[in-house]
Amino acid sequence: MRFKKMIERRGGWCDWQAPLMKGYLMKCCDCGLVHEIQFKAFVETNQKRNGTFEMVELPWPFRVLFRARRRE
Repeated sequence: MRFKKMIERRGGWCDWQAPLMKGYLMKCCDCGLVHEIQFKAFVETNQKRNGTFEMVELPWPFRVLFRARRRE
């Protein structure tokens, strides 16, 4: 199984990702370090044929939920 490599950018963050909402897997480097994660909520606008889209970031009070489990 192949995973997308995240490239460190300004401030140590990678680029924002728009993961698949079902079946998304993230491989940890398993180094034992604590990783800080940020999330955004957005609305897709103007979806294009090549799979890309424009987006509008949502202000408060919109929120995002996140949960995870180990995959054996």
